[in-house]
Amino acid sequence: MPFQTHDPYLNTVKRNINDKYYKGRKQYVEKNINKEQESKGFLSQKIYFSDFSNLDEGVLNILVFIAFVLIPYIAGLAFIFILIAHANFNTFKDININDYLIYWTIGYETLAFILMLFVIKSAISFKRFKHL
Repeated sequence: MPFQTHDPYLNTVKRNINDKYYKGRKQYVEKNINKEQESKGFLSQKIYFSDFSNLDEGVLNILVFIAFVLIPYIAGLAFIFILIAHANFNTFKDININDYLIYWTIGYETLAFILMLFVIKSAISFKRFKHL
């Protein structure tokens, strides 16, 4: 087993080498992604969560799970409160739905419908880049 010491200069050099590698890799990937996007159609695009966030992958997975659980539930509550109970709290209490899954399902379907509208809008306004 080799003797390991804490060498701040060596750590700095390693970090700089890694930073240079990642910068070069990022430029290479961005260059290739631009070429791929120019030649591919709307439905053949690849979407990655890491493109939209600078969070660590583990933290991002936890946040996506929490969002998957809470956002449809809150959307379902809002849908029933606004559209069915007409924003009246007494009517909302009289509906007497106390099941989490019912609210979650209604919210999930509502959000799925809205998301599908955004996808259709994006597909209609999508312009493929062409080489000149």
